[in-house]
Amino acid sequence: MKSQLPLLLIVSMVACADPEAGVGPPAQDAMLAGVHTDEAGSAVDAGPIATPLRLGDPLPGLTVSELAAFKRGKKVFERRFTPEEGLGPLYNATSCSSCHSTPTTGGSAQLYRNFFVAALDFGSIQSPLPDLPSVVLPAFGTGAHSFATFSLEGRRRDLPAMFGGIPIVNAQRSSIPIFGTGLFEFVTNATIFSNADPDDIDADGIHGRFNVDGMAGAGAVGRFGVKAQANNIEFFTRGPLQNQMGITSQPVLGSLGIASLCSVPVAQGGSGADDDTTDNDGVPDPEISSFDLTDLIAFTRFLAPPQPKEFDASAQVGQLVFDGIGCTACHIPELPTTRFGGARAYTDLLLHEMGPTLSDGMSFGVPQFSTLSATTSIHEFRTQPLWGVSNNAPYLHDGRAETLHDAIALHGGEAQASRDAYMGLGSTLKNNLISFLEHL
Repeated sequence: MKSQLPLLLIVSMVACADPEAGVGPPAQDAMLAGVHTDEAGSAVDAGPIATPLRLGDPLPGLTVSELAAFKRGKKVFERRFTPEEGLGPLYNATSCSSCHSTPTTGGSAQLYRNFFVAALDFGSIQSPLPDLPSVVLPAFGTGAHSFATFSLEGRRRDLPAMFGGIPIVNAQRSSIPIFGTGLFEFVTNATIFSNADPDDIDADGIHGRFNVDGMAGAGAVGRFGVKAQANNIEFFTRGPLQNQMGITSQPVLGSLGIASLCSVPVAQGGSGADDDTTDNDGVPDPEISSFDLTDLIAFTRFLAPPQPKEFDASAQVGQLVFDGIGCTACHIPELPTTRFGGARAYTDLLLHEMGPTLSDGMSFGVPQFSTLSATTSIHEFRTQPLWGVSNNAPYLHDGRAETLHDAIALHGGEAQASRDAYMGLGSTLKNNLISFLEHL
């Protein structure tokens, strides 16, 4: 196996109009950041913020309106909604920060915050259970989505193996941190495509492929979520608002906000970026205003990534080991962005098969065609960013790994060779590699 995937443009079906355009319409930043401020659209630099950046700080170099929207958005993120404001009737949490607060606002959560996803499995496609608006299973509230009853008493649903003769698949999910993830909107499609190799043309055992957000529209290349199933922060925000809290919304930009739009001729799984979300709880829809929603989007978009610690001798050796055993074939150290320099996230934003132990049977999006992989993403996961990984235990998509060592040991599939190489190291080199990760 090669130590790093060559950055070659190997996707023959790409036909982008201005692939370096970044986040779509020029007015998008102003619209999201300053929709109800006097400085809407201002290009005034807010100046430097505290150095070094602390976890939870905004990105440096924001405009005055962007920084103001970020600060307002943090309050919306931490706001605890009530039933009178639209919470529920089906829900898992009362605020965004309920599941994103470790070690600070925007982070991850402990295992007790895990939630479940379930779907009817038709083979080539999956769909939510008949009485739910999405594949997310609510722990609170009873009844079908259209006539559910609010309740403070929670319990996990008992799922049968079949429904109407159709198999039901389900899996757990842990909360993933959102520090720095807004930078992925500024990573172009062309960059993502350049790292894809769905048919393993270079024969290095790695066949990562991009995913397409079937809900955002044709060509909406995924960047967010454990299966890269969401293209942009607006959609990535509006979904959990309803699925996790029962808070309905209207789109701000919808399909106009698709990041680095490119027309890719692939069948879509659905539509919805321009649709309102609704429920029947007696509170008028939408239950969050466009003002608050745009601020919430701004908070996620402009939340700074974790800052690496200064490498000591052990971390320096660990970095060489990490590259030497092939980890950087998927965990690419840095991706260029169109505005904020390099995103040193250690990801390629692609899907990779991770072996039968981690396969969860859930499929999101419409993956790039591959002769080596299934037509769905049931065996695959997006390469998880590693920046700040020491803050995010437990690890993996369902939190089953208590330590970084455990997480590496559970890697399989395309990562099997690197995993085996790691397991074959002596204790000192293993510790060096873990030390490197803890410094990111």
